[in-house]
Amino acid sequence: MVVDEAVAATLRGQSQTQVATFVAGCAERMAQVFTGLCGTDPARSSDSDVVVHLLENLWDPEVPADSFRVSVESLEGFRELEPSDEEIIDVAGIYSFYSVLAMRYAALYRSTGDVEDALKCAHSCLTAMGQLDQNLPGAALFAQEAEFQQRTASAPSLDALSFDLLSRLKEDDRIVSRERLLAIQSRFRR
Repeated sequence: MVVDEAVAATLRGQSQTQVATFVAGCAERMAQVFTGLCGTDPARSSDSDVVVHLLENLWDPEVPADSFRVSVESLEGFRELEPSDEEIIDVAGIYSFYSVLAMRYAALYRSTGDVEDALKCAHSCLTAMGQLDQNLPGAALFAQEAEFQQRTASAPSLDALSFDLLSRLKEDDRIVSRERLLAIQSRFRR
């Protein structure tokens, strides 16, 4: 697994609500990749709604595990996660797959509390950014994601975040997500 050993060790020793902060950040950093690549397709509008709703829930410590089980089932119905014998080769398909996968593992973590799902969420983000680095000369998105993961691995628990800190975390992650989308879209022009 690509996740930094120190991050993995930290997460394994954290409370569920601290790890919830971590997975919410990972999902937030990947969300605009999905909505930006798939959200313009009218056939995917309900999928985009699922993603937006999931993000709201991931940042809310009061949402019950059952709600996240529903999100997992919804995400598993997305075309990105449908079994196929064909390899995904188009740029939009590759990165929307990683985005959905990261969000699925974030929701799965919140539904079960199994830290291994949080690590799989982190792994999905790192793998996507590593692959993007290989296709964009001079990019350092893998290192950026690793840095975010190191920082948020020991962030306060979701239920202890002040409104200001929560807003700042979400906004920082949204900015990164938007930058990732723009980087991916730049590949279409090559």
